[in-house]
Amino acid sequence: MNDRIRKLRDRSLEAVNRISGERAKLITEYYAQEEISILPVAIQRASAFRYFLQHKALYFEAGELIIGERGEAPKATPTYPEITLHSLKDLKILNSREKVSFQVTDEVFDLYKNQIIPFWKGKTNRDRIFTVLDDNWKAAYKAGIFTEFQEQRAPGHTVLGHQLFKKGFIPFNALDS
Repeated sequence: MNDRIRKLRDRSLEAVNRISGERAKLITEYYAQEEISILPVAIQRASAFRYFLQHKALYFEAGELIIGERGEAPKATPTYPEITLHSLKDLKILNSREKVSFQVTDEVFDLYKNQIIPFWKGKTNRDRIFTVLDDNWKAAYKAGIFTEFQEQRAPGHTVLGHQLFKKGFIPFNALDS
């Protein structure tokens, strides 16, 4: 490993996991524009992506040959409020978890409290989906078969694993509770 790679590796390993408010802020700014609501959904999403790319901070470190991060710094993790909305309680949990925590700054807490949560409450994909789900699906969700974690990722990313394969669905039926 040469010196340049060692320095980049060390900086990456020393970086602290944290929640970035940048994407949530930019996506909220975009969708908050009144004229956006009349556009077809596909155009809204494409335009939101363009708006995000035009305004996102581009991070690059001295010595890098390939640049870019998901957030504005290494290990700065974006959120997706249009999909599912983190509450202040969620952010506190992320900030204080023992194993894999994500630092949440006062600035991000304030951003969520004053902009992100007020705008997205009732408008997320999760909110829209839950208005049309039948009681059996909601019972499966309540039982823990599906989780908020899965809502933010592709289907199949999270499964119940050995519990489901050994016991089946019946022991997890929340309707029987």
